[in-house]
Amino acid sequence: MPKTNEKDAYFFSHDCNARNDPKILALRSIYGAEGYGVYFMLIEILREQPEYKLPITKYIWNTLAMQMQMEASKLEQIITDCCTEFSDGGNNTLLVNDGEYLYSASLLRRMGKVDDISKLRREAAKKRWENQPCKVSDGSEDSNEDANAEQKVSKEKERKENQSKAKQSKAKEKKEKETIFSDFAGEDAEMLAALRGFEEMRVKIKKPMTDRAKKLMLTELRKLSEDREEQIAILDQSVKRSWAGVFALKDDRGYQQPRGGRQQASTGEKMGALRNLHDAFSGEGER
Repeated sequence: MPKTNEKDAYFFSHDCNARNDPKILALRSIYGAEGYGVYFMLIEILREQPEYKLPITKYIWNTLAMQMQMEASKLEQIITDCCTEFSDGGNNTLLVNDGEYLYSASLLRRMGKVDDISKLRREAAKKRWENQPCKVSDGSEDSNEDANAEQKVSKEKERKENQSKAKQSKAKEKKEKETIFSDFAGEDAEMLAALRGFEEMRVKIKKPMTDRAKKLMLTELRKLSEDREEQIAILDQSVKRSWAGVFALKDDRGYQQPRGGRQQASTGEKMGALRNLHDAFSGEGER
């Protein structure tokens, strides 16, 4: 039994010149437009039946007459003539009554072609669906919507996780950079300020410091001096003069000062020291 849906139930092919068919002309010549209307209303009813056939029951004429709003006797006469009188000269009549069913051979042929085409289309669609491995196996629209929703949620979750990881990475990198100077300065706020000032100056002269550059600079700073105040002075000197590195302290004339800030002894002081040393040794010789 062909399966029809509500949309299909309203369709069957109808030739635009059906009124000029010899069998239809014979029907119209006897029963006029009323006979023409009865015939096609019956075709519509047959289209809705299983196998496109109407079982012949005891009250079939009364049932059809009620639908078509006419007398049952006249309806029975029109349909009987369609089954026996209105033919193409052979056995091809407008309708067929085999004692069990009432049907139209023409409608059966037309709907057979339609059903064959529908079947081929369903099979082709099924094959296309089966050849798409990414599709949901049951073809459910709800399942597709659920899968799409889950995919969106998963992507959004992944995006947020990536953002969180990026923020954590930046925060960790920033903390590591600050730790290099913080570890060196310890609780010495003045030293930490000097180190950060040096770092800011390097950025201004477009020579930002990497972690390795910071460590190398601190190593050089330790070589120049172990004194905290002198180290701060060396850093301030580089900041003031926009030097990319750290160097021994220089006086206002550009001469390098001795480590520890001690001044060189004058020539007179040196000569005095020598005389004192000579007198000391001379006195020991006399004794």
